[in-house]
Amino acid sequence: MINQPETRDLLTEARQVLLNSVRPELTGERKYQVLMIANAMGMAIREFEQRERGRPEQTDRTLLAFLAEQALETTAGEAETTLARAIRERHLDGTDPALRSLLRILTEARLEINNPGYLKR
Repeated sequence: MINQPETRDLLTEARQVLLNSVRPELTGERKYQVLMIANAMGMAIREFEQRERGRPEQTDRTLLAFLAEQALETTAGEAETTLARAIRERHLDGTDPALRSLLRILTEARLEINNPGYLKR
């Protein structure tokens, strides 16, 4: 059997090479581009890690359960759109603790991928 590295491991190694070997040799626009690429790779790595922990499924189940309690029919792929529409059209009470809790869960799940340092503050 051929040893095949995990996608996350490949991205992690490529990101480190980019940051440690390539970036120091660059300036200006090229350096900025490398940092943007490294940031995108970091986001992809964190998304893989979230999937391994089952976080997206837990978040989806929480969202779908909330929508079902509110009698808002949807599919898993459209759940966030349904929620946004219900909020925008004022079908949900913005002061509802359950809605606020759900929005916090959704926001933290996104921040874990896009800006995990923000959560540590």
